[in-house]
Amino acid sequence: MQDEDGYVTLNVKARKPALTSVEPDSSPWWRAVALILLVLCLGMVVGMVALGIMSVTQQNYLQAQNENLSGTLQQLAKQYGLVTSSSSRLLNPCDTNWRYYGDSCYGFFRRNLTWEESKQYCTDMNATLLKIANENILQYLKARTSLIRWIGLSRQNSNGVWMWEDGSVLSKNMFELSGDAKENMNCAYFHNGKIYPTFCTNKLYLMCERKAGMAKFDQLF
Repeated sequence: MQDEDGYVTLNVKARKPALTSVEPDSSPWWRAVALILLVLCLGMVVGMVALGIMSVTQQNYLQAQNENLSGTLQQLAKQYGLVTSSSSRLLNPCDTNWRYYGDSCYGFFRRNLTWEESKQYCTDMNATLLKIANENILQYLKARTSLIRWIGLSRQNSNGVWMWEDGSVLSKNMFELSGDAKENMNCAYFHNGKIYPTFCTNKLYLMCERKAGMAKFDQLF
């Protein structure tokens, strides 16, 4: 267009510079950290799974080895006659001349001793006079011996309570003393499945008991 002096004026509009689009960084530091953490987590999971498989495999292997060892020991024990008929244990954990039954060793001794002497005799062998604690032991004794033998049952006086050596009271549900407990009959003996009172100064055979020890595998060889 022309202005008042006849010159042509160009009407040029200033253009804004075009914005240059900048691409964001394709691998920022946090993505690298996340990737590392992911790899570590996957490694831990794989490691735990591998350890679990190894643990189960090892357990199965040890169990199989234990069964094989038990079978071998069982065969050796049978071969050398070390398995008792009254127990599932491989070896008899009792000393010579002692009988194994339940969790205890029982000694049947033919020595004519008073009740106090019998008590001391058992003590010297790290044992006590026998206690009949249940019906199973009673049946075992009836089958094992028919002789008159002292047991660990006594009372302080004629009016006292019958007690075992460990301090427990005689159960009337299990036993009733046979015969008449006359004055000064303060000790008891066992005969043919029954308990009888008698004088402590009488001399009778005896029975001792003690807890069974652990079986010694070197007895196999």
